[in-house]
Amino acid sequence: MGQSAEQRLERLLELQALLADVSHRIGPALELAPVLQTVLDAMRSLVEFRGGSICLVDDRGVYVAAADEDITPEMAGARVPVGTGLAGRAVATGEPVYSPDLDNDDRVDPNLRRLRTNLPTKSYLGVPLVCLGRVIGVLQVDSVDTDAFMDEDHRLLQGLAMQVAGAIESARHNEEIRNLERLKSDFLARVSHELRTPLTIISGFADTLANHSADIDDGQRVQMLERIRDASVRLHGLIDELLTVNQFEIVEPRAEQVAVIDVLDGVRSRAVDPERVRVVADRNVTLVTDPRILGHVLTLLVDNALKYAGDVELRAGADVISVRDHGPGIPEALRADLFERFTRGDHTTPGMGLGLPVARALAQSLGATLVHVDPDDPDGGGGGACFELRFSVPGC
Repeated sequence: MGQSAEQRLERLLELQALLADVSHRIGPALELAPVLQTVLDAMRSLVEFRGGSICLVDDRGVYVAAADEDITPEMAGARVPVGTGLAGRAVATGEPVYSPDLDNDDRVDPNLRRLRTNLPTKSYLGVPLVCLGRVIGVLQVDSVDTDAFMDEDHRLLQGLAMQVAGAIESARHNEEIRNLERLKSDFLARVSHELRTPLTIISGFADTLANHSADIDDGQRVQMLERIRDASVRLHGLIDELLTVNQFEIVEPRAEQVAVIDVLDGVRSRAVDPERVRVVADRNVTLVTDPRILGHVLTLLVDNALKYAGDVELRAGADVISVRDHGPGIPEALRADLFERFTRGDHTTPGMGLGLPVARALAQSLGATLVHVDPDDPDGGGGGACFELRFSVPGC
């Protein structure tokens, strides 16, 4: 039997009270995690489902930002391109997406469907979060039953999405500001430390040479001058790294047909120790790209390899250039943040952890993708670290 008018009114008042409570709780919130948890709790109160989650959108795609139950690392790290899969489609269209039978829906991303936690699910409902006309994410629920969600469930989730989208975006914006402030503080502290070390060496030995020259023999004088020279080289490298960070965002690529081996040979000749750089490439391999930016990307990777491993091999194929060393490799704990600024594998080695993020940004300006290949991957050849610069269009 259907609900009576009195029951429907009571239910409506309950829903209004719930939404009002949600607005009250998340309105002043500045941190993203508690805002998302409050929204998840509200979703559970409004709709019956097996699993519920909140997806957000960043420049790498759609990802799960919060879930009402623990999710696997593979799900936590998954990114769905906007327009792909059900959540990606909801973001792209700005419209709710409902799949009553996931096993017979060609819109489903097969890679996500194969994940162990997704196998029992049969139906799915996703509602976009829209703030100021822009889709910022998706509220999504699933069920182990086919065609589990009714029209009322659609309306309830849409009402909740309209109520909370602004608060979620505000909390995310505040979190980004805090992250930028931490990044700025970390940056200034690192710059101060890294620049002060060679400056202290230079000023200390220069002062000794100037004020105690008569007490210093020729051998000591040569050693001090060598230390000053080495510190100057280090200081020059740090300043170059800072200037690169400041300039890379305004680089305008100028594409031309390039013989890749010429770029690789140029990178090798400019390396700190060219004898430790090996180039493997066919002269017939060409790319339509900006040779200046390509050379800079590869120089950053080669410098990084020489700094941490001591040797490096540059190898070019039709649409990929690899930079591989035979050093200790990338620790597992660092891989998730490998391309984040200030991530460093060895804090005893000079540097500010800017080389890889700058290299990736420059690669993106060329329409290429810079990735780290797992040393255990057969394509990586095993051992050391390997980075691949992959071009979406094969070389001409």
